[in-house]
Amino acid sequence: MSILIPFQTPDGPTVSGGMQVSGPAPANTQVAAPGADSGNATMSVPPKDKQQNQQPGCGGGGSGALMQFGIIAVLVVFMYLFLIRPQQKRQKEHQSLLNALMKGDKVITTGGMLGTIVAINDRIVTLEIADKTRVKILRSYIQGKQFGNIETEGTPAEGDAKKD
Repeated sequence: MSILIPFQTPDGPTVSGGMQVSGPAPANTQVAAPGADSGNATMSVPPKDKQQNQQPGCGGGGSGALMQFGIIAVLVVFMYLFLIRPQQKRQKEHQSLLNALMKGDKVITTGGMLGTIVAINDRIVTLEIADKTRVKILRSYIQGKQFGNIETEGTPAEGDAKKD
């Protein structure tokens, strides 16, 4: 194998020199570069076992990989407990609400319409939103049941209306 090494001579200018390497060098051997003046340019070759120990970040017994696996496992558990499980619980509650719907229930749709169920089948619900005004919607678009009298809340009473 041939290695090209730039080095500086005692006079000052930088000179490139080549070196032939064959076989392992004995520990702490001084190798002279060919073409160097009277052996001024030398290279120290440390023992092979010291070269392997000097590389930072390599080796270390694999505790880094175990730590990374542990962090990933903690993140997966966190995501399951705080994101996936609550969403599944909400979906299950919504599905049980949809299965329990009956004719005459007052409901709220996801679009914000209020109505009373007058007809229901597997997929479609017919709501009466005003007198003799009926709307067909998908059963899955029902957000929940309406409790109390929402229709009259927030509207001014007849006596409170402004008079011009």
